[in-house]
Amino acid sequence: MCKAGQMPTLRIGPAVSAGDVQQLATVHVRAWRWAYRGLLPDGYLDSLSVHRRALAWQRLLDDEAIPAPYLAFWGSEAVGLVHAGTSRDVDASATTGEVTSIYLLPEYVGQGIGWRLWSTALDQLGASGHDSVTLWVLEANDRGRRFYERAGLVADGASKTPSLGDSGITEVRYRGVFQHPHVHAR
Repeated sequence: MCKAGQMPTLRIGPAVSAGDVQQLATVHVRAWRWAYRGLLPDGYLDSLSVHRRALAWQRLLDDEAIPAPYLAFWGSEAVGLVHAGTSRDVDASATTGEVTSIYLLPEYVGQGIGWRLWSTALDQLGASGHDSVTLWVLEANDRGRRFYERAGLVADGASKTPSLGDSGITEVRYRGVFQHPHVHAR
């Protein structure tokens, strides 16, 4: 809680507790419903469950081989998340990292918090020996693609079409090489 007249501060740290799992799930679902409205079927977005998402995040936290996700708190409210680890792509080298999730609540977009989350992920990847980074983004997600392009990443020509409910979606891969200490915004 902030003192009267004092602005909340941004704090980013690893998610480790059961309460953090609930916060991860809440941010994840709210951010997806906002960011992907019009890009994914409304029925799919409306069916997203904080409970099911919390179970998925808990499984991730329980796996000691997977790095912990990070939560961004504005004051006491969780407002964003980021998760990164070694790339899951079959064509990736062992030193290729992947940002698997980066989400922000809509009311906090445009305040620099996304960049702080991005830097947190890249710092984590760099510290664990990765020298490049990839991520997958919906092909139709222009807002997300602009963010990654400003961060110095480029689409590398790879795409995939995973199924989502009764339909498929197209994702494209972005790639960047670390510029010590990390890929940075232009």
